[in-house]
Amino acid sequence: MKVGLDLGFGWCKVYTSEGTCFKFPSWLAYHTDAAISEMDIVVVDGIEYVVGEDAKYERQRITISDIDNVIYYFSVFKKYALQKAGIKDDNVQIVTGLPPIHKDKASKLEKQGATVLPQGVGIYLDVKDKVKSNEMLILDIGFNTVDYILVSNGVKKKGNTIEKQGVERMVEMFRSQINISFVKQFSLQRVMDLFEKGYGVFEGDHIDMSHIKKRAIAEYNEILKTRLKSEIGNLLDEIETIVLAGGGAYYIKDIRKDVYIPDAPEFSQARGYTKI
Repeated sequence: MKVGLDLGFGWCKVYTSEGTCFKFPSWLAYHTDAAISEMDIVVVDGIEYVVGEDAKYERQRITISDIDNVIYYFSVFKKYALQKAGIKDDNVQIVTGLPPIHKDKASKLEKQGATVLPQGVGIYLDVKDKVKSNEMLILDIGFNTVDYILVSNGVKKKGNTIEKQGVERMVEMFRSQINISFVKQFSLQRVMDLFEKGYGVFEGDHIDMSHIKKRAIAEYNEILKTRLKSEIGNLLDEIETIVLAGGGAYYIKDIRKDVYIPDAPEFSQARGYTKI
């Protein structure tokens, strides 16, 4: 069995060759004993961790702030993903990816038993039989980064990573426009929750934030388009096909009229990893 593991700073998306599909937040904490505790615990090298949603209930949280953290704790997230999917770590091939800019770190994940591809390649593998095109520009809008890969006749011609321009940038723009002082001190995870819902409940009052969310999305789109044009020139207009995927695909507007978005775009990368 193959398991595609698309591990990012915001979410970990999991897709198996048998069609099982789920995601969980890339949150991590050390487990502490309590009189009552029914959390899912992962034990790696004798250390007990809590992963995903339950991590927010622990005091000793671990911040996943850069690619080195992702690599260091990869084995914890991998074990949790397999545990959640009900898969034993026997005869299973784990396929994952790294941003193109960090491809030199692939050996560190390979030592942990994973097959490693550049992020964006998974999306190409997912759509290549559905999109009849000789040229594709793959845009992977992740939580922290935007990765792009130019593929011509099946050959990866060019690819790179634009850091700090993913969904996190949009969420921070949303935060900056909230006129509630204590909300600005919330963790990024809590602000992300407000952003996704478009509202918040504070001391029993329902506060509509949909207009702030809409404005942040519009501003983010303009910033991203400008950055992409400076990064890849006129390719946005000239390339035969643009494929847009990743969790941020839901928020991107007007990149071009004929953009192809795969089904469940946030899972496209992990789904494609199972097709190697």
